[in-house]
Amino acid sequence: VWEYYDLACDLPTDAQSLYVFNEDYIDVRAAFQEEKRGLITFGFLSMAVIMNLYMFDFAFLSFGRLVVFGSDYYDAWEFESIISWLLSMATWGVMNYYLWKYTWRWIRVELFTQRHLIARFNRKTRQVYVNRPDYAGGIVTLPWEAVIPAINPEDPDFMGIGGFLLLAFPSEHTGAGYDEVLMLGRPMHGNDELVGFWEFIRRYMEDGPQAVPKPKRLLPLSPTPIEPIRATLRFMSGFWRNGGKIAAVVTGTLLSPLILLHALCHWISLLLCWAPRWPKEIQEAGQPGKPIPKLTTAEDFGPVIGAHLRANTLKERIDTPMPERKGWRPAARPQDYGDV
Repeated sequence: VWEYYDLACDLPTDAQSLYVFNEDYIDVRAAFQEEKRGLITFGFLSMAVIMNLYMFDFAFLSFGRLVVFGSDYYDAWEFESIISWLLSMATWGVMNYYLWKYTWRWIRVELFTQRHLIARFNRKTRQVYVNRPDYAGGIVTLPWEAVIPAINPEDPDFMGIGGFLLLAFPSEHTGAGYDEVLMLGRPMHGNDELVGFWEFIRRYMEDGPQAVPKPKRLLPLSPTPIEPIRATLRFMSGFWRNGGKIAAVVTGTLLSPLILLHALCHWISLLLCWAPRWPKEIQEAGQPGKPIPKLTTAEDFGPVIGAHLRANTLKERIDTPMPERKGWRPAARPQDYGDV
């Protein structure tokens, strides 16, 4: 197993995946496939707009004609026209109710939710903080020394194309009673960049900011219009980097209407979300005289969810035992999980 203190490569890189870089901590992108953001927005807005425009014409405009022209315009009694309008309004309300009820779980993936998922690596407290919306687990605190990176520097470079840096925090090493997994960074150009990204994080935490190259550009936390365009064009970076510049230009030209539409919906989703917020305890973590945040355990999610987390983790370990890892904490015994 690769350890956090083992040198992974000689060329660390930030992989253009950092939001913040300073003396105390780095904020890293922790959202899976954020480049695809906008597809759900396009589907939902298209469906909502089409259905509501139809009902607007059927209900509101028909009522307007009734008021202006009277019942003779419809060659029907006024009472019947009003009843018809009331039924159409009721249908419009029911339609929107079920539209939101059955699509909300998908809508909040991109709309009316936290704009970004962030992992903060604080070298002063030697902790990792993960900022997710409450419905997706909320904010958790993990010990840095418990991390296991899913990397293999000996893999060929092509095996890492489009991948993410996967970091595991198994319960045997955190004492949390459940496993935590992070997927960090933008889609990688190859395994060399993926390993270099891990080495960047590792050196920053172990040796400090002076041990890594300073990022040339940080990701914006605000919804700038240029970032959605970069995100939608990133899928062609493989062609461009591997010598297929003509193919990339031709493909981009042919797909430009779809690319612009996707970028627009991506930007709309960013505008309709809010910036992630850190609690005061984590904002002040590492400062002189300030307390070190408590590590997250399964019980922090509530007694019912906590019991399920511990039971599921224990079952997984019994079915597939995890080898002991050198250098930090011994593997947990079944009785360490308590009564589940």
